Amino acid sequence: MNKLKNYKFAMLIGFIALSFTACKKDDPIAEIPAEEVGTAELSFLEVEAELHNDHYHYNDIAGAVPLTISFDQAGLAPVGTHAHLTEGKTYKVSLKAFDFAKREMQQEFVDKADLHQAFLLGAPDGVLTYVYADRNADNKKVNVGVTGYLTVNKASAGFTFRYVLRHLNPGVKASLTAQHWNAADFASRFSGANDLDLKFNLHPVAAGDHDH
Repeated sequence: MNKLKNYKFAMLIGFIALSFTACKKDDPIAEIPAEEVGTAELSFLEVEAELHNDHYHYNDIAGAVPLTISFDQAGLAPVGTHAHLTEGKTYKVSLKAFDFAKREMQQEFVDKADLHQAFLLGAPDGVLTYVYADRNADNKKVNVGVTGYLTVNKASAGFTFRYVLRHLNPGVKASLTAQHWNAADFASRFSGANDLDLKFNLHPVAAGDHDH
């Protein structure tokens, strides 16, 4: 009789343990607040900006060669990196991001457009203009910054160009617009964490100016 009771008791304990494990597996996994990004690249490819009413169309230029800058896991370019962009020209800016297995992951930011937006910082007032140019899987325009167009309005002294891809807290994106692309106070205004914080020295120069 005692053996039967012990057997039933053991079965009950096993059932409880199994049920607890099943419930744990069904629990939703909390979202990681920021993607695990390893290295990254930014490329700047000159394009032709063609005015159409109140907006521009951007056309490829035959033979244009992109300027590509690589960044380490700390978001730093190689020592001595000093890039020139030319006054009056427009550049298609493209991000490539890699996880720690060297797999490209920039599309993940576009797929989660409601949680991501890039800020391009450091330029003196009026020197640069930026337009977001991302499209999601439904070909709908979204403001992320994996792809965009940067226009150099005028030459200036060199400065530290900073590209920050922000992983926003849920609901924050609703308060962001395309005009916030250079919001220097983004960290206090738009809560979240940075997926990327890339820095290099940029010098906007006048046409024909090759001084370093």
